[in-house]
Amino acid sequence: MAHDFHLQLRPGVRLQPDGADLLLARADGQALRQRAPGGGLRTLLQTLSEAGGRADDLIALAQEAEPTAPAVSLYYLLASLERRCWLSYTLVQDGQTLATLEPMTQAFRLVAVDDAAPGYRLSRFAWTRRDGEATLVECSLGPARLRLRDGRLAAALGLLTRPQTAATLAAARPDLTPATVTGLLALLASIPAVFACDAAGSLPEDRDPALRQWEYHDLLFHSRSRMGRHDYPLGGTFRFLGQLPHAPALKAPAGGPRFPLPRPDPAAPGPDFFAVVEARRSVRRYGDTPLSLEQLGTLLWHSARVQSHRPADPNDARQYETTLRPVAGGGAMHELELYLTVTRCTGLEPALYRYDPLVHELEWIAAPSADTQALLNGAMAAAALEVPPDVLITLAARFGRMAWKYEGMAYAVTLKHVGVLYQQFYLVATALGLAPCALGAGDSDRFAAAAGTHYYEETSVGEFALAGTPG
Repeated sequence: MAHDFHLQLRPGVRLQPDGADLLLARADGQALRQRAPGGGLRTLLQTLSEAGGRADDLIALAQEAEPTAPAVSLYYLLASLERRCWLSYTLVQDGQTLATLEPMTQAFRLVAVDDAAPGYRLSRFAWTRRDGEATLVECSLGPARLRLRDGRLAAALGLLTRPQTAATLAAARPDLTPATVTGLLALLASIPAVFACDAAGSLPEDRDPALRQWEYHDLLFHSRSRMGRHDYPLGGTFRFLGQLPHAPALKAPAGGPRFPLPRPDPAAPGPDFFAVVEARRSVRRYGDTPLSLEQLGTLLWHSARVQSHRPADPNDARQYETTLRPVAGGGAMHELELYLTVTRCTGLEPALYRYDPLVHELEWIAAPSADTQALLNGAMAAAALEVPPDVLITLAARFGRMAWKYEGMAYAVTLKHVGVLYQQFYLVATALGLAPCALGAGDSDRFAAAAGTHYYEETSVGEFALAGTPG
């Protein structure tokens, strides 16, 4: 038990009476019942749910309320709450709250500072951001968060880019007591955002082959868009319901010229499906025959057209507007828009177009420009192409369409949708004898400039190169 920290029930844990009992409950359904507790246990729980305090002070308060209450039972309850990760730990100096640690999962364990360690140093997987008026510190490696409520601690955190012991850190920050500095290190090590390092300043993560291969942003994205390491809302929370209108299922036309696409004959024979699956390859060399409008129309028809459309239910805000298409889409959102930078396609002038999936038409967006050329150059670099593709298909996401319903995972689901469309493009293009190649990177700022979109509302999340025949 951390006797020097100010203990309190962590946010999300409620104390409520239930007849003669007291019930500790969480929103996820976890609960702990104290059956007809005496005055000591009742006072302890009441204080934890309100002001909180140091462990010894809490026990003393409980025994004042019930002098016969055994201290061992009171400490046992505190330890039980700690094992369940239902307590928060606050660092206090001179009566002022400096920082509060909140466990996020039951994997959390409070650790003590190792005085024998050569020093402590920040993990490269740690980050800070503003959270209300506090500075939030988290790390992709751990199941807890720390809120810094005093600028002196944020300044001390900056010193931990280099190895620091409790003594050197206290010497550098004389406005913090040695006990406060030790407490801060203990809280940071418990997140964990700092680790004991060796004499050379190396951290365990520097010597771990698995962690060495993770980049900071990838591990952050992975750990926070899946369950297991945090307690933030995740999934279809409809967090903007009643606050913002949901983006329509179909983007409104921009008003440019329209070009109907040929529709494939549903009775036309095609290759065996499993033969197509086995033949799928990325093709980076192109033949002399350009892509035709018929082939492009067939690819888009079988990959992205609207098969059916369900309007929103005006009597139920959660029944939003949806579409059914040839590919899967989480929540039937289909937030991806397809833009085509055309360089060589029979029956179509070079330009930037947007695909209208409802009517199976292309809408002219912009003439060839330095921005569209930069997109083509980027595609050539990404796929090691010697010449531009006949058509560069850019997948752009209307982010608000997903974020209106989904929390914590909206962007992750969008990237899954990109993969779904990639595979569909591959299979249809292979069946048509075309040259397909998915790309791993693209310039979202350049695309927004080319298409005239707002970067934070709609921009590129994937690119796919396509040509008429393999070389």
